[in-house]
Amino acid sequence: RLVRKYSWSGSLGYIENGAGRLETRTREGEFAVEFQNADRFAVSATNAYEFLPVPFRIAPTVTLPVGGYAFTSGRVSFARSTQQRFSGTASLERGSFYNGDKTTLGVSGGRANLGARVSVEPSYSLNRVSLVQGDFTTHLLGTRLTYTPTSFMFASAFVQYNSTNHAVSSNVRLRWEYLPGSELFIVYNEERDTLVPRFPDLTNRAFIVKINRLLRF
Repeated sequence: RLVRKYSWSGSLGYIENGAGRLETRTREGEFAVEFQNADRFAVSATNAYEFLPVPFRIAPTVTLPVGGYAFTSGRVSFARSTQQRFSGTASLERGSFYNGDKTTLGVSGGRANLGARVSVEPSYSLNRVSLVQGDFTTHLLGTRLTYTPTSFMFASAFVQYNSTNHAVSSNVRLRWEYLPGSELFIVYNEERDTLVPRFPDLTNRAFIVKINRLLRF
């Protein structure tokens, strides 16, 4: 802690995997400042290496050939404290990516408390990628609505759109702690293809019920 109002921290990580041949390697470093109100500003850098043993289809019209790729990127982020009514993390990342470059703009962990029982958690990620084999842009947009009527029960609904596969997915979940340590979950999942004319085509659906009971001896 260098001054009274700010806290500085740093970290460095290294991961390497491979059996006889280097397959993946990641080096990461971060420098962060945390303010007294728990807001956080961070600058980080990543240096990575990845070997593709087979062609990799990274986008519907873009396929990377076999080979080794080294790339480096830098990231700047600001995180609003969860103690605030409106919180979340905004970030910007830019750097080399395989045999080209990538720019990522994202908002994650967003949360807005609309009252004591209702909250909304939006998220968004934009990736602009330029490679030798072609350029593409992806969007990932989602939001979660949570309602907590009591401390023993909550219901949430999550909807997400992924431009990579043109899919809209949803998840609805109810959790009820009917006894201390004993819970009931009711979950509904669904995914639809937005490229189909008229109403989006259903590609996946699941209905799940889970119950557990804590037995004390």
